[in-house]
Amino acid sequence: MTRVFVAAELPAEVKRSLLAYEKSLMQSDARLNPVDPDLSHITLKFIGEVDAVKLKKIEERLSEVKFDPYRMRLHGISFNSPKSPRVVWVNGSDGGRSAELAGIIEESLAGLGIPKEERQFKIHVTLARIKEYRPSLMPIIKNLRDEDVAEFEITGFSLKKSVLTPKSPIYSDIMRVDF
Repeated sequence: MTRVFVAAELPAEVKRSLLAYEKSLMQSDARLNPVDPDLSHITLKFIGEVDAVKLKKIEERLSEVKFDPYRMRLHGISFNSPKSPRVVWVNGSDGGRSAELAGIIEESLAGLGIPKEERQFKIHVTLARIKEYRPSLMPIIKNLRDEDVAEFEITGFSLKKSVLTPKSPIYSDIMRVDF
């Protein structure tokens, strides 16, 4: 079995810029598990564990997806939930293009028995997971909530393999679809 997901990649310079925000977050006394910026991406569809036969069918379906390049803007650091924060992330906006692409990907995989996502699509790039929240994190988030992080072009997506390890996940590309 292989654990997989579909992601829009971030340019290398955008990934490098995320380190400064992670360093700011680490100034709090909250217990945080920062994400290695090299692993940063925008998840378009989490698929989960699949066998080799289904994986091949997923690759075939995804290779048929057609879409045009589009602009992405990352801005503002926030929590997944202000009442029960578990994740700190960078928000994104793109005029609804990633949601549209995620919907196309969702539909292309629908006939393979892959469950549809129940939650509304939200562009975000995870900076850190919160192991133990502390109030000192809030002022840092407030200072970064209007931060302009990056603007870039999305030119395709990748089907990625995810291997979970005690330290951090290991991602590798299975295939890439360019627009």
